[in-house]
Amino acid sequence: MTIPLRRTRYRRRILAAGTAAMTLTALGSASAAVPRNSAMISLTCDGHTAPRSPVAISPPLGIRSRHTTVRGTLLLDHCFSPDGSADRLRSAAVDLGLSGTASCSGAHDVTGSGYVTWYATPDRTGRPVGRSTLGVRRPHADTWSAATPLPAIAVRTGTLAGHTVTVGAVGTPAALHCSTRGLRSLSGAFWVTVHPGS
Repeated sequence: MTIPLRRTRYRRRILAAGTAAMTLTALGSASAAVPRNSAMISLTCDGHTAPRSPVAISPPLGIRSRHTTVRGTLLLDHCFSPDGSADRLRSAAVDLGLSGTASCSGAHDVTGSGYVTWYATPDRTGRPVGRSTLGVRRPHADTWSAATPLPAIAVRTGTLAGHTVTVGAVGTPAALHCSTRGLRSLSGAFWVTVHPGS
């Protein structure tokens, strides 16, 4: 079963409030981990899964916790740098893989890595202007709840090294279907912020 998420532009949230889709469980809305001062944010982007290529969950999530792997390609667009430190970054492609003990109600002991290719133009056109390697910041903690749909991701090397990536879902999908039908994949929209500190 694939749960679609509604799209939005996170830049509007930054301008209005002054202020990373993918999870090991059904996604929920996220705001607690996002810095509220836009001066603390190096980059914000709209994100979505690749067209016709949802994020795969294996084995499908269910009521019982078990070792689960999540893999997929995420696309970042409309990137904007509130503090001006990452003005040249406009879009990106992210290859991400996570694993951990997961069920429909949560996940823990999450580990994983990812690779980001950055572009100075919209829609990932032209030559890349940067690359980043990602890792889960706290691999041994309980890293998921309805308010934080993805564990904090650290930029280990490359562009924006030393920063932390926060991902949030847009809206709250009908997570009840996960326990009754299982969850095999995820597709849709999310928002991403990148802020200093690891």
